[in-house]
Amino acid sequence: MVCMGPATRAGCGAKCVQAGVPCRGCYGPPANVRDQGAKMASAIAGVIDSDDPAEVQALIDPIPDAIGTFYRFTLPSSTLRRRQP
Repeated sequence: MVCMGPATRAGCGAKCVQAGVPCRGCYGPPANVRDQGAKMASAIAGVIDSDDPAEVQALIDPIPDAIGTFYRFTLPSSTLRRRQP
């Protein structure tokens, strides 16, 4: 399971996180994040240290449903397929 910690608001105090379960992002994005899913994709891309397409693919393949994971609680407010002003 991918931890959504890099793209979610802290402070929920949930028992799941206290028990060592990765954060799912249910507390919502931080105030300065416009699109939680894009922020999470950026966080993952930022830690991939490779220019080899096959290696990059091997690193992201274990994420079974990136859109579903990154936008689990925020898809309706995402910027996907929206025209930007």
